[in-house]
Amino acid sequence: MVSLLKRELDRGITMKPATFAPIYLGLYPPLAEVARKHGYALAAHGTLGRDFDLICVPWADEPSEPQIVVNEIVQEFDIKQIGVPEKMKHSRICYTLEVSFGGCFLDFSFMPKT
Repeated sequence: MVSLLKRELDRGITMKPATFAPIYLGLYPPLAEVARKHGYALAAHGTLGRDFDLICVPWADEPSEPQIVVNEIVQEFDIKQIGVPEKMKHSRICYTLEVSFGGCFLDFSFMPKT
């Protein structure tokens, strides 16, 4: 393995650093179920390179308040909320969450209810 890597480097072949993308993808199904339970459709966007960007779109007539959804995620998974929600463009509210082992972040944006 080391000799293969050395040969690749000698030929000028480089690889990008590994990311948390596989972990993010594994988290998506259970997170989507929590969002759905509270009346939201969950969509992923972005590159998954630095963090996992998620958008919660109100889907039911009476979706839960965003903080209630975030609280359930924090209680159900080994994830914690970082800081306070941030107001974003188009009236979105964004919560930053961190997976327990650190360095692995989720940005949950909630679109406003109408």
